[in-house]
Amino acid sequence: MEISRRFIYAVLASIFVVALVSSPSFAAPKELTLAVGLAIPPYNIPETKSGIELDIVQEALKNKGYTIKPKYVPFARVKRELKDQTVDGALTINPDSGIEAFYSDEHITCENVVISLKGNKFNIKDVNDLRGKSVLAFQDATRYLGKDFASMAKQNRKYREISKQQIQINLLYSNRVDTIVLDKNIFYYHRQRNDMVDTSQPIDTWHIFPPTPFSVAFVDEEVRNDFNEGLKQLRKTGRYDEIWEKYITGQGFNRSRLRLRD
Repeated sequence: MEISRRFIYAVLASIFVVALVSSPSFAAPKELTLAVGLAIPPYNIPETKSGIELDIVQEALKNKGYTIKPKYVPFARVKRELKDQTVDGALTINPDSGIEAFYSDEHITCENVVISLKGNKFNIKDVNDLRGKSVLAFQDATRYLGKDFASMAKQNRKYREISKQQIQINLLYSNRVDTIVLDKNIFYYHRQRNDMVDTSQPIDTWHIFPPTPFSVAFVDEEVRNDFNEGLKQLRKTGRYDEIWEKYITGQGFNRSRLRLRD
């Protein structure tokens, strides 16, 4: 009788341990490989595996029991990685990509702007107002900013593009170019780290391009749903805003519109 009782206790204990280890709270995190094409500070910083976008995605998925492994690829290759399903998902993309996938809720919004020194007293209401001015834009800007911008660039002898956006800031503040065109958050990120020029000079920021919302595309629908839930939790707790503030510090961060005051 005593042996039978001990045996029953042992069996029950084993069942309890198996159930405990198998529960979601004890399950090992599932690793997801995500293609990252926009490897540009402050959104994604490969050297530290951090950034606004990467932190948001990491923490939203961590809330649902996942870890991520970023796979940095050229931006043009992100769609192929997703289409071929060599990754579990892709960052900085939207349904307009044409790739069949499970797209998340919007997690970041990017906005390209025109910036000039306030002392020059420019009035830039649309692309046509850039004609005749020296314009230094980010690389391949004419591919992304619309036909009117491409037409202006083609006819403007003082239009140039550059890959290093820190240099855009140097040339603007040294008054060597009239205007620069770049993502607003990229501008503020590099400006607050710039020690080459006097960046205290007042600026004008011209919002003549529409903001672009981005999502995360997933191969698996359940993972997409988990991400959306994790993202909602980040927003609800205020952690979402904290991540933005971490990288865009002291620039009048506006929580409701994700835009910065000049």
